[in-house]
Amino acid sequence: MSDVFEKYPPGQWRAAAGEPVLAFPVISIEEGGGNRIVERERAYRDGSKLDDTGSKAKRWMLHAKFENTIDEPSLSAVNGSTPLYPDVLNALIDSFDRFHEQPGDLSVPTRGWVRARLEAYKRIEDPGEQDCADLQMTFVEDNEDSVDARAFTAPTANASARRLSGETTFDQQSDGIWGDDSVSLEEFAADLESWANAPGDAAQEVDRTSARVVGAANRILFAFSRPGGDGRDTLNDPEGSNTARKLHATKEIASSSGGSPDRGQPQVVSVVFERPQSLVTIAALLGRSFEDLLAANPQLDDPLYIPARTPVRVRREAA
Repeated sequence: MSDVFEKYPPGQWRAAAGEPVLAFPVISIEEGGGNRIVERERAYRDGSKLDDTGSKAKRWMLHAKFENTIDEPSLSAVNGSTPLYPDVLNALIDSFDRFHEQPGDLSVPTRGWVRARLEAYKRIEDPGEQDCADLQMTFVEDNEDSVDARAFTAPTANASARRLSGETTFDQQSDGIWGDDSVSLEEFAADLESWANAPGDAAQEVDRTSARVVGAANRILFAFSRPGGDGRDTLNDPEGSNTARKLHATKEIASSSGGSPDRGQPQVVSVVFERPQSLVTIAALLGRSFEDLLAANPQLDDPLYIPARTPVRVRREAA
């Protein structure tokens, strides 16, 4: 029988920067994930077109044992002489309560360090077993502070229109008002983003495609906001109000992108990081010039040490 699992390091958790790392022995791990798939059915076509709207958040279910007879160097190297039961166990649960509004650092023995939030835990103590407890924990991956240059690209109004149309498509499917106009709305919004990122002589196509987005949204609103039967008043119901709001937001964003010389792009965006950084590392992460970042951030006391959660101004790249 393989002993690979037994050679993995213990589980570890740090609730926040400056908080101690707590190590605990893990006896079983479950991992769950997947993809967010949206099915799009078209009239007179067999099957469905599948749209991948991203990955689902990963979940890790850890089963840990807290018993003072467990003697592993890897545990004592982190916890020192602090007993697993009840001290490390109580400190771990206390950290869940005190820092529940932010993600922490979790070391999954089979995966390494990830950013995650606790979703649920269950503490089990049996009177027949003295001085020990089981703890079952479910953590959910948190990508809020993922450092990815694409995540910090200033969104255009047209990219926002495409995102909103995709969300509206999902809501319409849930509300039962899916149709060809819904497909057109998402396709027009995708075209709008493509034309908006083209050279300046494509301005007429931006205006034309913006009008198509508005037109498709108007047709959906008109078709499903009329009083009467046959589901034609779906958007007047409380369940359809979210779809209606997003349709109106899509119209507004698409309208504002038409004829806009800078196509809705902000000149400067602010980004924050969960860990201390320097302008040098930020420049490397985002693919920007250190000199440009320095010029855009005269408010920083020390460009070589930027505390966590400090806003850093980043100029957008030219369209």
